[in-house]
Amino acid sequence: MACFSAGYGVQFITISTEPRDNFGPDNPQLQAFEDLEETFTRVENLLFAIQPKEGDIFTREVLAVIEDLTEETWRTSSVNRVDSITNYQHTEADGDDLIVSNLVEFPAQLTDEDLDRIRNIALNEPLVVNRLVSKDGRIAGINIDLHLEEGEKDQNIVKAHWAWDKKAELMEKYPNLDVYATGSVIISSSFSETAVRDMTTQTPMMYVFVIIVLGLLLRSVTGVVGIVVTTLMTMAAGMGMIGWFEMSIATSASSIPVIILTVVIAHGVHLMVSYYHELRDGVPKYEAIIHAVEINIQPVFLTSLSTAIGFFSLNLMADQPPIQQLGNIVGTTVCFALVTSLTFLPALVYVMPNRVQEKPSITADIMGQFAEFVIANRTRLLISSSTVAVVLVCLAPLNVVSDQFSKYFSEELPIRTDTDFTDENLGGLYRIEYSLDAGISQGISNPEYLKTIDEFAEWYRSQEHVAHVSTYTDIIKQLNQTLHGGDETFYRLPETQELSAQYLLLYELSLPLGLDLTNMLSFDKSASRFIVSLPSLQTFRFIELQERGRAWLEEHAPNLAQEGSSLSLMFTHIGKRAMIGGVKGASVALVLIAIALIFAFRSVKMGLISIVPNLLPGATGFGVWYLLSGEIGMSLSMVLSITMGIVVDDTVHFLSKYLRARKTQSAEDAVRYAFRSVGVALWVTTLVLVVGFLTLASSDFKLNSDMGTLVSIVIAIALVFDFILLPPLLIQLNAGESEYQANTA
Repeated sequence: MACFSAGYGVQFITISTEPRDNFGPDNPQLQAFEDLEETFTRVENLLFAIQPKEGDIFTREVLAVIEDLTEETWRTSSVNRVDSITNYQHTEADGDDLIVSNLVEFPAQLTDEDLDRIRNIALNEPLVVNRLVSKDGRIAGINIDLHLEEGEKDQNIVKAHWAWDKKAELMEKYPNLDVYATGSVIISSSFSETAVRDMTTQTPMMYVFVIIVLGLLLRSVTGVVGIVVTTLMTMAAGMGMIGWFEMSIATSASSIPVIILTVVIAHGVHLMVSYYHELRDGVPKYEAIIHAVEINIQPVFLTSLSTAIGFFSLNLMADQPPIQQLGNIVGTTVCFALVTSLTFLPALVYVMPNRVQEKPSITADIMGQFAEFVIANRTRLLISSSTVAVVLVCLAPLNVVSDQFSKYFSEELPIRTDTDFTDENLGGLYRIEYSLDAGISQGISNPEYLKTIDEFAEWYRSQEHVAHVSTYTDIIKQLNQTLHGGDETFYRLPETQELSAQYLLLYELSLPLGLDLTNMLSFDKSASRFIVSLPSLQTFRFIELQERGRAWLEEHAPNLAQEGSSLSLMFTHIGKRAMIGGVKGASVALVLIAIALIFAFRSVKMGLISIVPNLLPGATGFGVWYLLSGEIGMSLSMVLSITMGIVVDDTVHFLSKYLRARKTQSAEDAVRYAFRSVGVALWVTTLVLVVGFLTLASSDFKLNSDMGTLVSIVIAIALVFDFILLPPLLIQLNAGESEYQANTA
């Protein structure tokens, strides 16, 4: 009844579409980004890229399409500003008058000479190239700034679908054009929709796989039904808590249902394997279920404790609320699973009909034969497995931390295709933004301030990978040249503050409504916005460039020194900090689990020995990942903590059976008993867990797919070590014999 009451809260679960929810309030990049938004207002964007299948964009037909789309989007709700080549504010001088007008007007009436003039201006204007037009003139960008009120979370999805529909409409109407759509609104929406799709498709799909696997391995409808019903109840209770506490699931925590499902099933498998083993040995039904609970109560309790510790240790990753959320929910649900597995499941299975007949256990005999192989070859297995482990552990540190948020999606998805295209050709999705504050009202016209910013811009433009630098000084230099008859020698900053202020006033008075400089200048003209646009970069290159920018400011303009900020920069830093937090959390979890096992087994030696098969799988798993990918990030930061709790399951169950037999038998016979009594359950639970997490690996969302793949690898490695490393180690060291016997005498 308690599970059903808790599970009722599932209906109140919501999915967050806000990328900022992935960061803690003390995140320095988030704080810098919010400070920047306070000065220049919060803006989300959509970005269309248009490419003719033949030729460049400087034709009457293509320019007409761009103009129509520009004007139409202006009339769309929540749009603050639209920038395109057609409404770019080109400046010309007429005597002492400054004329500011759209670069392209009435495109259908343009002559060939007009088109050549527009092409020449656009491809030589720093404010346009690699922002609104690619440097080869073949691709045009249309940037749409949106203002979405906080709390209106569904607006991201609404605007994203409007953009997809508009893209489809344009491509159908103009088959000679390729249209791409991306931007922060579409990326945020895709985060949310991919998470929802994973939750609504992967969990049912995984349940089908798990039911099939359990049916084949347990060969009992009663056992499968009992485990599935118990797991459903427990998962409903865990997920229901999210709804009752009005928590919103972030996209990076969308794997919660699958993780809960896989972890909870393991308890039921151990109980059912033991139960059916007793029945096939001829033990009456009542005695069989009682004995199954008795021999599993300690290992189930210890595995629940260790798994909960592993997930709760994710709280040490203080900079990532979604991962903390995942750890707390799964850790609490594991505690529910302990209760339901030892109470509801045995009772349910007992009252259900039993069709298992007394007969020799083929699987137990197979495990017995495998035990003989391990015992006979224990020295070679110990040396070979240790050697492989050492090699893989040495490879693990070679992985490179890299988080590129635009690549969180499968290459098969339109969001990935469109984002990669615009990133490669217009290079504006990855940014470093600065709010450069002069410190006083109207301070942006100060010659020293302008000189510093201009030098900073030139320094950035000289750096590798930089696609575009957007700064107020380019506008001032362009105005200075224009008002001096277009003389290129005057493409420089004015010499006096008064002249700079006059240029700015003259320019602003000439701008049309909506295309003013509020997106670049603060209200009191004390600060200007400085934007560096980059293609997608690996984490270390992005951070290295940001650090060099900060160092330049500290050396040349200490009063303007800052780290810089942007959404892409936030995601870039989070991967590095997440891995550090993940290692810290896993280390704490390992120590706590070892202490728990020492007390449970009443043996320091046994507790310390258990560290080996619990520590190696995670470390060697990252070595395997280096061979498969070599890049790690936020998606893998919690793998160590998650698997630390899960892999202990195999070790605890094997050791508990081994120590039970060691009271009266030799180390070799105790290993034989452990293999025959629990070996089947271990590879059954491992297979179920691997199948479950491989379901995550099929996700279109990198945060889920990478985690599912690596967790599956680690769990499989854990079983191998528990089967071919732990038994030889126990026999070789004759671990725990005298100490354990003395404690239990």
